Amino acid sequence: MEPADVVLAVVCAAANLAMAAVLLVRSRGGVAAPRIFGRPQFLPRLRAAMHVCLGLGVGGGLLVKDVFPPDSTGDAVVFHGVRILLLAGVVTALLGAFRYPRSLSGKAAR
Repeated sequence: MEPADVVLAVVCAAANLAMAAVLLVRSRGGVAAPRIFGRPQFLPRLRAAMHVCLGLGVGGGLLVKDVFPPDSTGDAVVFHGVRILLLAGVVTALLGAFRYPRSLSGKAAR
């Protein structure tokens, strides 16, 4: 694995896990929709779960993909584990998207 790939995997995992931590910390204050980057974040715990799954799936998957030899049992377990994490991330993102769709502006709604 190239050094640039390792750096990319670590940055991806760290950024997603940091975003999940921020969402979890801001959602504990009793605010219904915490504001991050000036926008309300609906379903913050679901979004935090999505970021954890994506961070571990993409970042962690890239880091451990070369640990086991190709076509071994360990390699297959890691491959399927990463697929499950990424699928869980996509499902949580879709749940969040369909739960709170963007509203139309007043002019477009008329």
